[in-house]
Amino acid sequence: MKATLTPEEKSAVRERLERIAARNAGRLTPDDVVADAKRKDSPLHRYFEWDVRKAAARHWIDQARDLIVSVHYVYRTETTQVRAVAYVRDPRCSPVEQGYVSVETVRTDADLARDVLIEEFGRVASMLRRARELATALNEREAVDKLLEGVVGLRDRVAESACTGEAVAPHSVPQG
Repeated sequence: MKATLTPEEKSAVRERLERIAARNAGRLTPDDVVADAKRKDSPLHRYFEWDVRKAAARHWIDQARDLIVSVHYVYRTETTQVRAVAYVRDPRCSPVEQGYVSVETVRTDADLARDVLIEEFGRVASMLRRARELATALNEREAVDKLLEGVVGLRDRVAESACTGEAVAPHSVPQG
């Protein structure tokens, strides 16, 4: 269950997680969080699905996702062999809809390929933003900023090419 938390709820969850970690020499594990959340008086309890059938169904969906993305596609050129996932999230699906599309299918549709790349670069940018927050706390922000700038620039060029109908020109991503 993905939870959208209010600032007060975030604070309560953070405090409870800190308490659990403190009981374990500063280490927080999912098992410890679930054990705490099982108690109905825990502030974490409401963020879990306790109906075993619903929880099992969600778990099976997660296992299916893992299975889908475990399959790889190998693409060969005269000089290179690339191994990538065989299925990617279908960008034609709404944000609340599930769906994957094969890389084979994506390769035959330039618009779909562009949309897949835009989404993938968007996910990478989101991960780099998270890494930048951590890097800032660890005094290493500059290198992550350069990577983020390169990925966002590439995503924007791919998106712009969709509007103009032009191919995306190769561009180097800054090395950190």
